[in-house]
Amino acid sequence: MTVDRKVTMIFQGSQLIEKARPEKGFFFKSKKRCFSQKDDKWHTKFSWEPVTVGDLWVDENGGKCQMHFRVRMADDTMFQVDQPVSRQRYTLFGSYKLDAHRVDLIDKVLHENRTGLRIRKWTATEMLHVKVTKRLLDELRGNAEKCGQNLSQYCTTLLSGKHPRAAFTEEELDLLRNLKKSRGDVEFQFIAMVAEFKNKSPEERMKAVISGKSYEWWREYLITALEFLDNIKDKVSDNVG
Repeated sequence: MTVDRKVTMIFQGSQLIEKARPEKGFFFKSKKRCFSQKDDKWHTKFSWEPVTVGDLWVDENGGKCQMHFRVRMADDTMFQVDQPVSRQRYTLFGSYKLDAHRVDLIDKVLHENRTGLRIRKWTATEMLHVKVTKRLLDELRGNAEKCGQNLSQYCTTLLSGKHPRAAFTEEELDLLRNLKKSRGDVEFQFIAMVAEFKNKSPEERMKAVISGKSYEWWREYLITALEFLDNIKDKVSDNVG
C-alpha cells in the first residue's frame, strides 16, 4: 500500500533564522558527567551547544504531520530531529509569507515538545572597550533611557546596525496587547474552522456557509487577516528597534 506523503517547503534552517531573527540561533542541549573534588562525587552537567540546521521541512505522512530538522554538531556529527505538529500548524507553516513568523512557529514547536533542540538567543561573551568623550557618553545614556534600555543594551543595538526608538507609552502598550489578543482570536477561529470542515465533502462545506460565503472563502480570508495583523505587529515592534 502506498502512503500519501506531502512535503511543504524545504528551508535551510540556520540560514532562515540568521535572516529573520539574527539575534538567535539553533542550540542543542547536551550533558556530560563531571567529577567534583569538592564532594568527591560525579555530577551531570548540562550545556547548550550551538548547532547548524540544514534542511528543515514539514510533511504529512499517513495523516500525521511532522516537522523535521537535519542537525550538524560542532564535531560534524549529523542526525535528524523529528517533531510532531498539529495539522493547523502544518497549514500555517506553509501559508506564512514572512520568515519571521515561520521561525516563531518553529520556536513554539521545539519549546512545547521539550526536545534537546531549541532556538535560543546568542550569549554575549566578548568584551569591547571604547573611549568616548563625556558629551557623547551623556548623550548615549540619555538616549538609552528614552528607549527603556540600559547603556550596554543601547550601544549593542546601535553596533548591530539597528536604530533604537523611544520606548512605548502605556497607551501604545495597551494597543499592542489588544492587537495580539485580536490575532489570537482570529487564529483560534481559523483552527476551529479547519477542524470542523476537514472531513466534510465539498458539497457539505458549501452548505455550511457564513453570511453566504463558503468555507474556502473564509479560510483564505482568515489567512490573509492573520498576515495583515502580523505585519502591523511587526511594524509597531520596529519602533523599539
